[in-house]
Amino acid sequence: MKAAGERTSLLGRQGGDKEDPTLRWRILFYVNVFFSCVSFSIILPSLQPYLSRNGASAYFYGSTVAIYSVGEMIGAILFGKVYERMTVYSKTGAKATLLMCIAFGIVGSFMYVIGDVVTSPWTIFWGRALQGLWTGGKQVVEQTYLSETAPADRVTELTTELGTFAILGFVCGPSFGALFTSINFQIGGVAFDAYTSPGWFILALCVGIFFLVVVYFDPEPSPSYGEARKGINLNESRGGKYSMDKSMDDGSNLSPPNARGLTILLLIFVIHFFSFAIQETITTPFVLEAYGWNQRDVNLLFVGVGVVSLLTSVVVKYLSRVMSDYNLLVASLFVGLGGSLFLIDSFPGAEKPITLPLSRFFIGFTLITVAFPFGRNVSLSVFSKILGPTPQGAWFGWMFAAGALPRIVGPSWSLFALDLACQVEHMKCFLGGRTWLEFMVSGGFFAVGLVAAFVFRRDMRPYSYSDVNRVGEML
Repeated sequence: MKAAGERTSLLGRQGGDKEDPTLRWRILFYVNVFFSCVSFSIILPSLQPYLSRNGASAYFYGSTVAIYSVGEMIGAILFGKVYERMTVYSKTGAKATLLMCIAFGIVGSFMYVIGDVVTSPWTIFWGRALQGLWTGGKQVVEQTYLSETAPADRVTELTTELGTFAILGFVCGPSFGALFTSINFQIGGVAFDAYTSPGWFILALCVGIFFLVVVYFDPEPSPSYGEARKGINLNESRGGKYSMDKSMDDGSNLSPPNARGLTILLLIFVIHFFSFAIQETITTPFVLEAYGWNQRDVNLLFVGVGVVSLLTSVVVKYLSRVMSDYNLLVASLFVGLGGSLFLIDSFPGAEKPITLPLSRFFIGFTLITVAFPFGRNVSLSVFSKILGPTPQGAWFGWMFAAGALPRIVGPSWSLFALDLACQVEHMKCFLGGRTWLEFMVSGGFFAVGLVAAFVFRRDMRPYSYSDVNRVGEML
């Protein structure tokens, strides 16, 4: 195997040239992650009426929304395991696993649109489940490949870029959906309208991405545990990312990663996703009621979310070069805590409960918007460094599955909490509900994350062969 600096890049040039060897797969991953996340949010505005015209109830609508995230959880765990197995036995295992994920997206998207032809809400339901498998699986494959292939000093930077495209996909999805609102025609009895066009759009994207991966994704062999058993020097195969004092001819010296550190990272990851799930669920109904906004105002607000996410990506990209990952992680928790506190309207028992002032809403909303990509991406990077040479597919599967869980329970809780706060105070809810309970709980989670990060700081250091406790220098 060639040393990292001598390998032929994915662009067909030698590593000594100026071309970035990660560029080709990065662009492919950015396109894939952006449109797979578009597939989630592009459907939401039209899903309820689409199900309704096919005979589904309001309860069935809620179940169909939730099944997507359930599919993400299953897909993350399943394809994490598949990736790990495939990359041990095949040099192109990463490509094969990614193609399997996209194939589920193609089948799921076809089921989603064909459900209207056969007038079957259950076909639509299972189509969304398979689309969830696709997005959950491809997130694991792409993040694992990035973590194993990118230089160690660029993992945080590149993870931030990949995460930004994911967030932009969530934000821009409804805007893509708006493009299809005026479409209304039929071909051979198959309807192409505001309800089915988003599904056809996703189907076309899945097919296009499938062929892009076939043609352009030429993965490097994974530095798997199986290779370590064959005596391959992991320090060489991973571009010098890990220091090795002695050869590993039988794999017996490959100690497990620090379990406490991984657990704390999972906790912080879930906290950020919980906050994001609340934000994406209650923002639209809250601002419509509390401030009398119209749909145009809401759309402009989410355009602002996209802009802030981009700016955050740029800032984190450069901060990762001058700040430690640990400090970035703690900063994300402080930002999330500050945003939650700004969004508390007034405390329970106040003589005159108030509606959340618009200025505080903007400040809190912006801070939460910054905290999510900030914390999500740095958590993934630190998680990868704690794992070190340990096969990462299954671990990232569990991490993304944990991230999907708040998006299953978060929407129901967030809407319930707005009303529950009024019941606790024995008052009638008005103007969108009361936010103190919602964001006191969210802020409490961020506070727990901060305490855990401080107490278990030593456990969040990178993997090291030389330390008996398997932790290297401070992040």
